[in-house]
Amino acid sequence: MIVAARAGPSPHWIVPSPVRRFVPVALFVAVATATVAIVDNRPDIARAGESAAALAGELAAGALLVAAALAAQAWRPRPRFTGPLAAAGIGWLLFEWNSPGAGPAFTAGLVLYAAWPPLLAHAALRGPNERPLGRPAVALLIVAYATSLGMLGLASAALYDPLAQGCLDCPANRLLMTSDPGRWHELGQLGLMLSVLWTAAFAVLAFGRLARFSPPGRRVAAPVLVPSAAALALFGASALHGRERGFLSNDPTDHALWVGEIAALALVAAGVVWERVRARRARSALARLVVDLGGSPLPGGLEHQLARALDDPSLRLLHSVDGERGWIDSEGREAAMPSDADRAVTSVVARGREVSVLVHRLGLLDDPGFAQAIASAARLAIEHERLHASRSAQLERLRLSRARLVATADAQRRQLERDLHDGAQQRLLTLSIAVRLARRQLGRGDPALERELAATESELGVALAELRELAQGLFPIVLTNEGFGAALEVLAERTPRLVTGALPDGRFAAPVESAAYFVVSEVLRREPNGDVAIDARREGDRLVVEVRTVAELTGEPIEIEDRVGALGGALIVDGRHLRAELPCGS
Repeated sequence: MIVAARAGPSPHWIVPSPVRRFVPVALFVAVATATVAIVDNRPDIARAGESAAALAGELAAGALLVAAALAAQAWRPRPRFTGPLAAAGIGWLLFEWNSPGAGPAFTAGLVLYAAWPPLLAHAALRGPNERPLGRPAVALLIVAYATSLGMLGLASAALYDPLAQGCLDCPANRLLMTSDPGRWHELGQLGLMLSVLWTAAFAVLAFGRLARFSPPGRRVAAPVLVPSAAALALFGASALHGRERGFLSNDPTDHALWVGEIAALALVAAGVVWERVRARRARSALARLVVDLGGSPLPGGLEHQLARALDDPSLRLLHSVDGERGWIDSEGREAAMPSDADRAVTSVVARGREVSVLVHRLGLLDDPGFAQAIASAARLAIEHERLHASRSAQLERLRLSRARLVATADAQRRQLERDLHDGAQQRLLTLSIAVRLARRQLGRGDPALERELAATESELGVALAELRELAQGLFPIVLTNEGFGAALEVLAERTPRLVTGALPDGRFAAPVESAAYFVVSEVLRREPNGDVAIDARREGDRLVVEVRTVAELTGEPIEIEDRVGALGGALIVDGRHLRAELPCGS
């Protein structure tokens, strides 16, 4: 048996692992080295200033993002998430390059100093499981990249002449096309205002996504989305603070917001790593699961054990039924395959055939080794669970089939009773009245005719009584109109040896009342001699009917058992005592 994932994203391309790790590490080391040199050259205008601790915090924030991206990539390839995340960690340091102390890197700093926010937004919206972005997210990222790289980056660099604008010790701007301080200032104000707007829109989109996710989906997405929204909100606050001057700076307010950004970025990295920690914990729980499954789990308990071991309370285990389409749960009930965007389906395959599926949160079983470990641990248990579920489903179908047969028989009995009452019974009654009238009018002067008409009237009365008895035996109309209790009282009047005790008030479902009445009437039929005592009461969600006879019940009460079993009830026969328990909701 193998477990193969058939839902959830898969990588489009795979770069050899050493290359994937070396490139971002080499870039970060180069950028970090240059950043330290730039800050050391002009600490007076650097955000880190002359504080070694502040510089260390700045470098650590970027390093943590890159390390988290590498850890996530080593765990399972997710380049559409880890690529922007690592780039955000590197781009975070480039703000310090927008400084006179940057030397040849000054132009790159002008263009890329605000590149990290859209990169972080891109990574957060993708998430560790690389969810589809969706149109709102794509539109937001287009605005974010256009604002940060286009408006605040390339377009502003094309208009910024350091010498003309008073920065005498600034290096040359290699991208300068025309010096226009006024337009540069207006462009900077517009870019910062758009930054405020798109970062606010990101927060709305992020928390809207979290609200739509299922609880397992939120547990995976929130550790990255929430701190990312906080970091971008702080960047938006910094942009709002610098809007009047048209550029970001390093005054005390900017510095305080920058410190908050460092903390938020560290939390983003921690959120990415947390998913791997959860996977390690799940592997430890899986080891315990192997021990637990060494015993024989109770039918239906495997789903709970897997959910607990994998830390996914919403996990469901569904099974296929031999020769049929569709799925059933561990109790044999029909189940639909979920279509939620944050749910994945992993197939359990045996002998080349899909026999079961695990429905779980997206990304839970993307690790092939993890999936294989579950397959090895739960092979026999899943097959045992599937066989139990299949048997339960067959029993349920059998019960439903019996219920349909009983319901059809009751309907036919009702129809026969109505036909007898409205047809033959009414004709006999009409004929009896006609004979009585003829006897009064014609029999006075002819004693012989009067005796014949009297005999005929008597025979008609007997036939009418027998027909009524037959109709009542088919299906008593009082049972339909007034319920089980009233029907038993009428039956006791017609059959004096039926002794009624406590009877329940109120009505029950028609199949329940019919089955309960049939239990009593069938015992009366089987035991023609001696009193029959009946008690009935409601116990919770069940109608309990107890019948006691003078002599021991003879024969197997198969008909009664079928009636009770058709409703999913229970029948207990012990000598002179019969107890039937009928679910009231049936």
